[in-house]
Amino acid sequence: MHDLQSRQAKAKMQTGTVVSYNVEKGWGFIRPDDCNGQDLFVHMSELRSCAGADLVPGTRVTFEFRFNKQRSKYQAANVRLID
Repeated sequence: MHDLQSRQAKAKMQTGTVVSYNVEKGWGFIRPDDCNGQDLFVHMSELRSCAGADLVPGTRVTFEFRFNKQRSKYQAANVRLID
């Protein structure tokens, strides 16, 4: 999944649903609509035009996939609420 084509495809905005978000800790998880049920980590530093308190379970969001080299996993980036 690290080849150029995969990275370009993942760079497009995706949609998903908030599974959980802990306001005190500043992180949670989003379930992408097309990611085989694997949840993505989201950190408060990646929230755009919304706050952690907005991310209640069931909230619909858009986001980008970003590869976290330290954890060798993808995470959600540039997270925005869907109006």
